[in-house]
Formats: sequence, C-alpha cells, structure tokens
Amino acid sequence: MIRKQNFPIETKYEWYDISNLSELDSTRLQEEFNFTPDIISYISDRHERPHYDYDIHTHSHLLVYDVPIWPTKSIRHFTSHPITFLVLGEKVFTFHTESTSYIFDEFNDEHMRHRLSEAKDVTELLMIFLLYASQYFQRAVTQLDAERNSLDQKLSDDIDNKDLVELSNVEKSLVYLSSSIQTDLIMLHSLDHSKLQFTKTARERLDDVLIESNQSAEMIQISQQVTKTLSATSNNMMNNNLNDTMKFLTVWSLVLTIPTILTGFYGMNVSLPMFHNAFDWVFVTIIMIVLMIWLVILMRRHHFF
Repeated sequence: MIRKQNFPIETKYEWYDISNLSELDSTRLQEEFNFTPDIISYISDRHERPHYDYDIHTHSHLLVYDVPIWPTKSIRHFTSHPITFLVLGEKVFTFHTESTSYIFDEFNDEHMRHRLSEAKDVTELLMIFLLYASQYFQRAVTQLDAERNSLDQKLSDDIDNKDLVELSNVEKSLVYLSSSIQTDLIMLHSLDHSKLQFTKTARERLDDVLIESNQSAEMIQISQQVTKTLSATSNNMMNNNLNDTMKFLTVWSLVLTIPTILTGFYGMNVSLPMFHNAFDWVFVTIIMIVLMIWLVILMRRHHFF
C-alpha cells in the first residue's frame, strides 16, 4: 500500500511510505513515478543485501539497509530484514514489510513528524531515518546481554538443555546482527562517494549514523566474545559433569562385581572347599564386604573419585 505522509509544516520534499509492496503498487510506481523494472525488482527482493545504487536513467538513489528483527514463536533468535529507501528528486520512498514496519511506526507521533519536517532537504530526511534505524541494533544487543547474564547466573548453579538452547539462540542472534551491521557499515561508507548532494547538516547526520553503527558493531563483537566464553565454559562444565558421572558408575560397577563373583561361586550346586556349614553365607558376606571396602580404599588412594 502506497501512502503519502503528511508533515505538520510545509516542506519542499515529499515522503511516500510503501508497506508490503503489491503488484498494484508496482504498476502505480511505474506509471506515476516512472520506476524502472530493475528498481522494482530491487525493492521487492526481501533478501537484498545492504548497498547503494544510482540509476543514471531515472537519476534515482536506492539505499538498502538491514534492521534487526526480534524473535518470534517460530524463530527464537534475532534475524535481520532489509528496509529500502529510494530518493527521486525531492521525493523519498520508503519500502518495508510488516516485520520491519516498527522502524517507521515511530514517526507516526506528532512530535517526530515535526522533527522530520525540520529537515532542509531529502538527504537530511534520509539521514534522520537511518539514524533512528541504526539505534535499534544497540537495543537488540542490550536485550541479548540481559538474556546472557541471566544464563550466566544459572551456570554458576546448574544448567540444563533448555538453558543451552537459549544460549545457542543468543549466539545465533549475534551472528545475524554482526553480519547485518557490517554490511550496513559498508553501505554507509559508500555514501561518501555517492551521487547524493549532501548538505552540511546531512553530512553531520551521516557521521552520527556511522558513529552509532560503529558503536553497535563494537558492542556486538564484545558480546560475541563474552557469549563464546560462556558457551565454552558451559560445555566444559557439562563435559566435566559427564566425566564425574562415568567415573562414579565405573567405580561402583567394579565394587559390585565382587559380590557377583562370590555369590556366583557359592551359589553353584556343586561341592566347594572350605565351607560346609549352614552359616557359611555369613562368612561369604563378611569376605565380600571386606573386599569391597578394600577396593574402595584402593581407588580413593589412586584418585579415582
């Protein structure tokens, strides 16, 4: 759906917001705004990687920027989807889906609309959009850090498979966010050599976006390192607990072989030496207990447990 957004004060530029681009929308964009089929294919590709592109025929500027997508019931970790900006003269077109609509929902507020209208041209407006979009990476990392810290507290007590799955989801989320912010940074740096005519204010806002994105990239990198350390520690603890369990079972399986052997011998229906009395089982039991105690002491001296 194509919707022209209104500003509280008059501006020399226009903003068209397109959500869930349909065939009807594509036809209208081609007929009314002279969009080329190549541009339509770019903006309709939901797997397009962040980049900047200039069309010499229509003199349009296309920017693709990745934003984080919060976990859902079906996908338990963070992912990323692109949002697309197209600058055509004094018109700005924003393209998004339902999953990325939260970026532009923030600008439905009257105060935010007034701030947008303070931009002098389309480049300043574009940088405001990118600045707010870049800040969501830090919010995502902050949430992931809180989840990881909660898992870290459980690690000091006891950790189960459910906690390990949650830790794995944190690691996956950081991989997605790291990949997205790095490609976003490449796109932002490419704007220095773009055909966009930046005003001084827009250039300063671009620097702000780069600072925010670099900070997000550093936060993600640090979070990844901490998460990898926590994951390695939890794996070591699980392996150590497994070793202790196997050692315990091995020791007691050896100890319990003694009564099995003795009762096996003296349970046979044949004549055996030494004992021919009705209370022979008492002596056999005493010998069995003595041997078991001796084996336990021997294993403790050799640090088996």
